[in-house]
Amino acid sequence: MSIKGKWEMSFRVLGMILFLFGIIFNLVLDFYVLRDTLIYLLSVVIIGFQFALILGFKFELEFLTENRLTILIVTIVALINILIIGSILSSMPSTILIFLFLTLSNSLGIISWNFSLSFYKKKKIIFIVGSLAYTSTSIFFRFLILMKTLGFIGLFPIIFISAGIGTILTAEILLIKKALLKYI
Repeated sequence: MSIKGKWEMSFRVLGMILFLFGIIFNLVLDFYVLRDTLIYLLSVVIIGFQFALILGFKFELEFLTENRLTILIVTIVALINILIIGSILSSMPSTILIFLFLTLSNSLGIISWNFSLSFYKKKKIIFIVGSLAYTSTSIFFRFLILMKTLGFIGLFPIIFISAGIGTILTAEILLIKKALLKYI
């Protein structure tokens, strides 16, 4: 006796992992876009903090779930302060916009990743729209800059992200056709 749809569900998880690897790879390559170590570290701190918070909510840690609204408000205020500090500490005016753009783009990627395996329609729409926006910004912004400095290595994050999104959506379409998945 076997579990119906186990391969498709495994492919959904594989897609989520590929999507996360693409985000991490983008975050690593952002160093070559920013070219300022302090600003880059602030960007990594912001995304790392968001990722840790998302994992805390996913694992339903008691302290986080009981104080969810307060923690979200404090987190948003702290992240805005880090963005402001990063903008002030930036050595070049052009780096400020790039720092803000990359940080917001990575935040969108992490939020999209968070909803990648959701069974709720609204969260699935956030995943699809957010991941498409994240992919398009990566193509138009990061890829163009990284091709000048790193060549085709700049393509790898986009390949991982696209493969992850495609794997998730393909597996879900197969599950829907087999009547094993229905969004709530």
